[in-house]
Amino acid sequence: MLKKLASLVLAIALVPVAAFSASAASAPAAIKVEYNQKAIVFPDQNPLIRDSRTLVPIRPIAESLGFDVEWNEQTRTVTINKGTNDVRLVVSQKIAKKNGQTINLDVPAQIINQRTMVPVRFIAEALDYKVDWAQATQTVLIADLHATQPVSTTTDQTKSDGTKTATPEKTGNTTDLIDRATIKGKSFTMSTIGLYSVTGEVKPGSEVVVKVGDTNFEVEVNADGSFEFNKAQRDGVKTYTLTAEKDGKTDVYEGEFTSK
Repeated sequence: MLKKLASLVLAIALVPVAAFSASAASAPAAIKVEYNQKAIVFPDQNPLIRDSRTLVPIRPIAESLGFDVEWNEQTRTVTINKGTNDVRLVVSQKIAKKNGQTINLDVPAQIINQRTMVPVRFIAEALDYKVDWAQATQTVLIADLHATQPVSTTTDQTKSDGTKTATPEKTGNTTDLIDRATIKGKSFTMSTIGLYSVTGEVKPGSEVVVKVGDTNFEVEVNADGSFEFNKAQRDGVKTYTLTAEKDGKTDVYEGEFTSK
């Protein structure tokens, strides 16, 4: 009887330890951010995944990149300045303004633990930096546009930004097959049908696939690298994925359709 009681007490005592160990083993790794291979320190709020998108605190990153950051509490506006560049975004809005030009965000800027958080792709599009993802170390890699930086080419972002593993938005990798400045995605709704168009340029000789909804479409590329994709699809599709392949290299870009 005494042995049974001792075994029961021991079993009960071990339950919290086992539960804690299982919880610790399943905890996601912390997301880190580096600029030109130097770690950026976040004093309080760390980067996180929310609604399948990687959000980062804008002030520590922008200041590490040499920008001045100002916050207007009354209008809830963040202003980021460096040289002639002036970037403004308002919390809870899915757009930002760069030198008067509108930039669409996947998710709006938001306040978390008194820090303004933005989708990581905002850094690439608004601040003109190269952003990549190192899957093995769970690290966002920021580099000057013309800097060379070896990174993991893993760009599967969709598991979580539901049924796929969450990683930062695809903003390109070191292959640079896609000329991001030329890519435009537009949509037009007619009744319940959406008409979708993606145009732009890739390196000549690349094979291009555009994914709209759950369907992949092969796209013909002209000799100069330009391409034009047009397709009628179910209405309601907001984003597209553009993939270019050449000589065993792959470049991936995710964009949002804008209404004509």
